[in-house]
Amino acid sequence: MNQSVLISGGGIVGAFLGMELASRNIPFTIIEKNLPTPSEFDEIRSLTLNLTAHERLNELGVETFPSIIQSMTVLDGLGTGRLGFSAQEANLDYLAAVLNFSELRDSLLAKVSNSVISNKEITSFHSTQSGITASLSDGSELEAALLVVAEGRNSKLAELISPDKTETDYQQIAKTFLVHIPELDNDRAIQIFHETEIFALMPFKKEGVSNTFSVVWSMPKNGLATKSQDELLPELLKFERKLACSIEPITEILSFPLFAHHLKEYCDDGICAIADSAHSIHPLAGQGINLGLADASILAEEIARGFNAGQNIGHISFLKKYELRRKAINGAMLNGVDLLFKIFQQDNPYFRVFRNLGLKTVDNFSYLKKQFIFHASGVYKI
Repeated sequence: MNQSVLISGGGIVGAFLGMELASRNIPFTIIEKNLPTPSEFDEIRSLTLNLTAHERLNELGVETFPSIIQSMTVLDGLGTGRLGFSAQEANLDYLAAVLNFSELRDSLLAKVSNSVISNKEITSFHSTQSGITASLSDGSELEAALLVVAEGRNSKLAELISPDKTETDYQQIAKTFLVHIPELDNDRAIQIFHETEIFALMPFKKEGVSNTFSVVWSMPKNGLATKSQDELLPELLKFERKLACSIEPITEILSFPLFAHHLKEYCDDGICAIADSAHSIHPLAGQGINLGLADASILAEEIARGFNAGQNIGHISFLKKYELRRKAINGAMLNGVDLLFKIFQQDNPYFRVFRNLGLKTVDNFSYLKKQFIFHASGVYKI
């Protein structure tokens, strides 16, 4: 029996899954259509890993250069509502780690480079008695016990698994760039909800510049998002006033639209979807990449169980165990983020008073905050 795994997509999660499989001595091959090339925007893109995901990378021998988050503050931009979290409250070493996107991607790809086939893509597949046969764009074929789709939210292969999915267009654009804020501690993250905007600051190392932060600023696509960069920057003044600091942009601004989706089914015989191929989420909670990495870790565990038992690792029974362990958690996170988004989009003044009171109330309940920290950090695992 050919007990190997074929991974379609060599991004961060696809490469991470490869490393998880390698750590369990399970053979795999990654198919990546377009290997990354250096870009002038590489220094701008960041991602935030929770403690569990970051520690797992360290265990797998992936070298990272993180900015560590020890505390996080959530603020209502139009009121006095405030909610604070700290690693110390939950007896954790830290809350999260902020990494450069391209540096992590390149480090992971370097670790699995001997198992990557580049400049090709899987165009179709069909089931066989022992697994699947995948057809590649150059006309060649590959056989494996299991095909894992790790391609992104517009994956055609994932649609073959589950044509039905829930989708949300937030009607928002996210702007991301780096800023210098000398007055803020460089181990603190901040999120401000201001009317229909969400302004997040994460500490982010930049050579030669101290107290650097990565900004993710989401806004209505038909409002601020239509302004030029020069027109947009004066809008930072309201956040400077809220934080009593100066915010100095030091890079260009990148933009991307905000959507969410969730497949009804994650798997079928011989194939399954993980990460953005199966689900995507609004960045306000910073959990998108963490959900994807957790998918990969849990799938690797289930594959290993079948592999070590000498059973077909592509059998639907093993894959459904992965789906059972992940779909409810991912769905709960998506629903929770959607609820938060709707709560902070309300402009009713009475609702705003209730919202501010709610933030202050939760801030006084250490048990609730500790439970939230454990969930967000990935400490709780099913």
